[in-house]
Amino acid sequence: MQLLPSTEHAIKHPGQVLNDRFLKRFGISITEAAAKLYMKREQLSRFINGHTGVSVELALKLEVATGVSAEYWLTRQAQYDIQQSSQSITKVKAEPFCQEVLAR
Repeated sequence: MQLLPSTEHAIKHPGQVLNDRFLKRFGISITEAAAKLYMKREQLSRFINGHTGVSVELALKLEVATGVSAEYWLTRQAQYDIQQSSQSITKVKAEPFCQEVLAR
């Protein structure tokens, strides 16, 4: 059962999405955005540059600032994390709980 899109297409880090679709598009600096999000410039910069992920608190702030749901930001982060992990891990050690899981 696949819950997330395939990794055929590279999934952008949510920080890059924020930068491309909002900050660059509307001419907003990281400093200005950080002030509006009530966070340190350095924190936002690390997020935008893909060094940190979306927390629930940041997702809620981004929902207010961008009008895009917190669920979107959190789902995007999960998709990005799965894509990154699947590129570096060849096989995970796990077994199905029961035969019915295998039948799906």
